[in-house]
Amino acid sequence: MDIRQMTAPCGLGCFACAYYKENITEELAEQTGKHLGVEAKDIPCEGCRSEKGCSFEMPLTCGKGCITKNCVEEKGLHNCSECEEFPCENLMPVADMADGAPHNTKVYNLSRIKLNGIEAWGEEAVQIQKKYFNGKFVYGTAPALEEDKK
Repeated sequence: MDIRQMTAPCGLGCFACAYYKENITEELAEQTGKHLGVEAKDIPCEGCRSEKGCSFEMPLTCGKGCITKNCVEEKGLHNCSECEEFPCENLMPVADMADGAPHNTKVYNLSRIKLNGIEAWGEEAVQIQKKYFNGKFVYGTAPALEEDKK
């Protein structure tokens, strides 16, 4: 896997996403398709940097595209951690979907990328996301991720 290609500009790990084509279940695709008013076959995602882009980019942004992705591309950066303005309002957490969307981990992920590099972050990204959704991730205790890898 090309970690740079599979890391979204905002710092989310496409490879760890439940909607990524290799991770999604038929049931999740059906439910999400109904919710968004699109066909289930259009839900599995190939990653934010794929030709199609994120599966949610157009339905949820009314065709405007992801503002964070657009900003990073306009600045010629790989991800937000490389920006002089990091962190900015484009990385604001979401309150209405926090239990189902990994977006509240963006700033943490980007900080880990900036601190340790994208490859090292890629090794811990799946665990960060799993712990976030299981309610066992406590910010400031990143070393605790190591015990879960064993």
